[in-house]
Amino acid sequence: MASAGKSSGATPIGRRGPKTGSNVAERTIPAQLESGTAAMAPAGADTPDLGSTPDPGSTPDLNFEPSAVFESDHTTSAPAPSAQQEALKALEHFGRYHYSVAGDYLEWGVAQAKAIFTPCTPAEHVASQITLATQFGEKLQGRVREFVSLASETRATFNELVGDATARFADTIKRFA
Repeated sequence: MASAGKSSGATPIGRRGPKTGSNVAERTIPAQLESGTAAMAPAGADTPDLGSTPDPGSTPDLNFEPSAVFESDHTTSAPAPSAQQEALKALEHFGRYHYSVAGDYLEWGVAQAKAIFTPCTPAEHVASQITLATQFGEKLQGRVREFVSLASETRATFNELVGDATARFADTIKRFA
């Protein structure tokens, strides 16, 4: 093997001659960046000017102001505590509602038990059960109306809070844009 693995020796067997442009470094590294070369780029040619002022049409320098960041964060997150407070109020209202519905069921069950154990004729039993069922149905209809109004109030409150938060966030974005 004549000069296997060396590029400075004779042409390897099986080749007709050296390939032109086969050196990756010659194709990818500019002459100015190669070590040991005397070729230098002329002043101002393809080099950024880091010390001068920017052109009027270029992107301005962005300054980081921590106070502005904290102020915008405070402004945009201000509705969060009030939203949490409203959520807790809504949970309390729904909990009280469910408790009252459970109380209605308990009262209805106790009234049915009393009606069953009172000595009377079968016709009186049926009449008392119909009366209890009708009263319980009316109570539940009232509870359903109460639930619908409670859900509507909660939705309106949260829509107001989300609208307020969105408006604050939009103002913050406009101010920094």
